[in-house]
Amino acid sequence: MFNKNLFANKLKGIEPYVVDTGKYKARLDANESFIPLREDIRKKLCEVIESFDFNRYPDPHANDLKVAFCDYYGLKTGNVCVGNGSDEIISLLMNCFVDFGKSVMVFTPDFSMYAFYASLVGLSVVQCPKKADFSIDFDLAEKAIKENDVKLVIFSNPCNPTGKIEKKSDIKELAQKCPETIFVVDEAYMDFASIKNTESFLKETEEYENLIVLKTLSKALGAAALRLGFLVADKKFCDMLFAVKSPYNVNGLSQKCGEVLLKEKAYLDECTKSLCDSCESLYKEIVRSGIGKPDATYTNFVFFKDERAQEKQTFLRENGVLIRKFGIDGGALRITSGTSEENALVVKTLGEFKN
Repeated sequence: MFNKNLFANKLKGIEPYVVDTGKYKARLDANESFIPLREDIRKKLCEVIESFDFNRYPDPHANDLKVAFCDYYGLKTGNVCVGNGSDEIISLLMNCFVDFGKSVMVFTPDFSMYAFYASLVGLSVVQCPKKADFSIDFDLAEKAIKENDVKLVIFSNPCNPTGKIEKKSDIKELAQKCPETIFVVDEAYMDFASIKNTESFLKETEEYENLIVLKTLSKALGAAALRLGFLVADKKFCDMLFAVKSPYNVNGLSQKCGEVLLKEKAYLDECTKSLCDSCESLYKEIVRSGIGKPDATYTNFVFFKDERAQEKQTFLRENGVLIRKFGIDGGALRITSGTSEENALVVKTLGEFKN
């Protein structure tokens, strides 16, 4: 039997993040884009591969990729850092910007990996519950930050898994009331929400030195396979993150492919609109069919409470459809919007469970 004493104490009881790699008719569990890259863009990527110097280390600054990212969003390159997915950036923030034993605050429900990365490096995790409607209780948050001397607060906006969005004014007020605390706003899904509103902090991080925004190419921009994440913050913060990251953290091929993709803004805007249209259609069909009562969503997925969530997820999986189940308020389901055929399949299959 393996001697578990060889592991650090913090690894005792740890559970891996499980990814279902089975074959399904419809994979609607990971909030990915269902839109394949256009053929002419694929050809440009092939040209990148043909001329790529595989024998050389990648650019540690990812300068060309940063320029493309900043051109896409209208930002300054000095205020951006690139990571091997947002996960690497989150891990670096926890490991390097919060002293050992200090407190990090997350909200519940929210993306589970925030608390995971914090606990993995020996930080105390403060769980701040959300209101009954899954919105952030900012008064409670302020109280929790001050009572627990919280060094860093991290949350997704719009929220994964609920799809809710918080007002920029509320976040701004909290950050101003707690100037010694770092606020990390993960805007992975804000590209979807930006069609409906302007709650993003992406172009305002220079105004708040304790406020950081995370972005990704994995959702609206449809490049989950590249594993590219971005941090947007005050230049001094970016300089420090560059100092603590590994020298060649983002592989060169992902950098070049991301650069090609970000230059296709008109195409990506069309894709984002198509994803939003699909989500709206899925939302309406779920409401119309009486399958669930989801709140309005600002993402590419639909979320609703369901007391029989576990049974329904199992039933769907057995019928070739993969979705996510959460143990929130007695159970909840999250369904990524897909093609019209995939949306119809998940609605039809859930309807068959109901009958």
